[in-house]
Amino acid sequence: MYFFTYKTDLPNGVGFSHFSAVHFTWLAIIVICIILLSKWFFRKSEETQRRLSKALAWSVCSILAAEHVVLLVTGHQTIYQLPLHLCTLMPVVCLIFSYTSWDWAGQTIYSLGIIGPILALLFPDWNRYPQWNYMNLTGFAVHSGLILYGVWQIAGKAVRPRITAMWKPVLFLAVVVPPIYLFDRFWGTNYFFLMNGSPGSPLQILKEQFGAAYIPAYAILVLAMMTVEYLPWLGKLRRK
Repeated sequence: MYFFTYKTDLPNGVGFSHFSAVHFTWLAIIVICIILLSKWFFRKSEETQRRLSKALAWSVCSILAAEHVVLLVTGHQTIYQLPLHLCTLMPVVCLIFSYTSWDWAGQTIYSLGIIGPILALLFPDWNRYPQWNYMNLTGFAVHSGLILYGVWQIAGKAVRPRITAMWKPVLFLAVVVPPIYLFDRFWGTNYFFLMNGSPGSPLQILKEQFGAAYIPAYAILVLAMMTVEYLPWLGKLRRK
């Protein structure tokens, strides 16, 4: 009934709450699918794994592209729906890594391309949509696909996290975030959640607590999370 209906045209109460039964069902299905698909993936040869990784990266990019086609056709493709969030940039990074194996892309996938989608799934900002709505389905599909891609690369050792390489994803953010911040300021958008956190998320609490100091607090939080992500690999570095 509401499959292609945009959020501004939806009646109240058709979505779902964070950590509701519906939300937990989605999360459970995603975890099971990632486990089963990963077990299947690691039974394949290295060459097949590379082809499957490329196929997954292309699939996630295609889902995003199709979403924007739907928005364009339905007249809802606006400046507020551009692919400028972290989780809409990451499919491109995954695609780049699939064809180049560049370390900066791999480190970025590890440090940002898994935790970011996990947090998005825990605190989805598309929860205003009903279950059988295109935006809801693509929201869960894209973020799940990013996590699955990251798991395949890390567990398959295509990406080897190193704390000495943490500067690479930091540099990625240093290049990407400033122009997006300026774009947000000029157009009144909220890409990367630089102006405010999504409702019900930890970033919203951060904004409420720090106010004008939200951006520095956000930056410190991201760096702290990245450091924690790399700490388990510190022991391997020392043993070498």
